[in-house]
Amino acid sequence: MLQSAVSHKHEIYYYRASWIQLFRPMTLTGTITPILVETGMALMQGGIRFDVFLAMLAAALFIQAGTNLFNDYYDFKHGQDQEKWTVDESQARGPAHHTVPYLAMSLISIAMVIGFWLAVQSTFWIIPVGVAGIVFGYLYSAGPRPLCSIGLGETIAFISLGPVVMILSYVVQGNGLDFQITAVSLPFALAIASMILTNNIRDIDKDRHFRHTLAILLGRKRAVRLLTALLTLAYLVVIGLISGGVMPIPAIIVLLATPVAARLRWSFREGAGRADELGGMKWAAWHHWAFGLLLAIGVWL
Repeated sequence: MLQSAVSHKHEIYYYRASWIQLFRPMTLTGTITPILVETGMALMQGGIRFDVFLAMLAAALFIQAGTNLFNDYYDFKHGQDQEKWTVDESQARGPAHHTVPYLAMSLISIAMVIGFWLAVQSTFWIIPVGVAGIVFGYLYSAGPRPLCSIGLGETIAFISLGPVVMILSYVVQGNGLDFQITAVSLPFALAIASMILTNNIRDIDKDRHFRHTLAILLGRKRAVRLLTALLTLAYLVVIGLISGGVMPIPAIIVLLATPVAARLRWSFREGAGRADELGGMKWAAWHHWAFGLLLAIGVWL
């Protein structure tokens, strides 16, 4: 049975690590690199507005950071990651647990204000899409049945940090939606889904009593096969888009990230130790940075 929550009485808990770690900076590539690529694609269609680009980037980062805060807040509330928090304030470098949702909502509120300005500059259709993204980001961790606890974590990341963020980045530059731009979002959707799946494979034993992630539902062996498929497809889609003339030829430099993908996959080989699996998440983050930045460089070139 799933454990829904843990009672922490009336004690005040503090985050052991720093504020920066609470924002999970290594995951923010899930927002930065897709926006860089889609803005580059918009530039290929004509001019772009850098004020709109910077506003879109800021809004998306605030939303993702807020979502990360909610994730840590509700993980602890549901009984996970107890070691990240302490009642001894002298041992902590981060905020009190009960203040985290207020900070998260502040970031998201700022993002909504920026989003309204972007809508004025482009189209008001981005408002319902942005609101839907915020709602799903919140429900990813919140509620009695968080989406990440019923095997939908990878799917939500695939949609939100793939098609949604990239299409918005393109549309706010005054462009219309088309199939090619949606296709360009697929490599990023696959890459971010692989990062979420990596985290869930690593935490199978830890999560088993709290949630039913996709890795748990599939079992370790099949989950690793799916991870291999996601990583492979991300590169094959890029090659296909270049071959079809959708992405520029210099985008082929993304293949320089394949050694990092191979090292990530090696972390979950048959018989891999716990240290390998723990390191696998770091390799997943580095892979997403390498994959995204190389692809962005190729497009901007």
